[in-house]
Amino acid sequence: MPTDPERSENEMTRATWQFVEALGIPDTPVRRVLFDLANIIAAPGGDEIGLASAGYRILTKEFEEQYSPKSPLRQQLDYIQQSKELFELTGVTLREISGDRFELDEVPETPSELGVQLGYDDDGRAVRRVLRRKYTDHVPHESWSALTQEQINYVRAHLAPRPKSST
Repeated sequence: MPTDPERSENEMTRATWQFVEALGIPDTPVRRVLFDLANIIAAPGGDEIGLASAGYRILTKEFEEQYSPKSPLRQQLDYIQQSKELFELTGVTLREISGDRFELDEVPETPSELGVQLGYDDDGRAVRRVLRRKYTDHVPHESWSALTQEQINYVRAHLAPRPKSST
């Protein structure tokens, strides 16, 4: 999977990057499947284009559903519904999650706050480094405070979150 949307070799991959960046979808195995499907669709004479197209459409709809902001109650209800659907399909029961695990993330205003949400304790340096790749017209050494939703989503799509420490 390409790591830079500007270097993407086909239109389908570039469109997928736009989608991923617009929602701020972090790099996960499922996101990589979306890029794999995009490449199958873009390949000339692909035998599985119908199946890949159907999978791509379903996956993008699910990503939109999963990455749109929701209240903690809505998150919990969605988890319960998805658990029931998975059980009906496979017979596998997901573990129950207590209601206090569902919360509404505060919208970060600064690179430092966004970095903390992503597990970085570097005063926002990693976030600013990612922002500078896209926003090349930003004046060096000027503040990035009051981040826009577009900037937040771009960083989330290009900066892997670090696992939260249990200390």
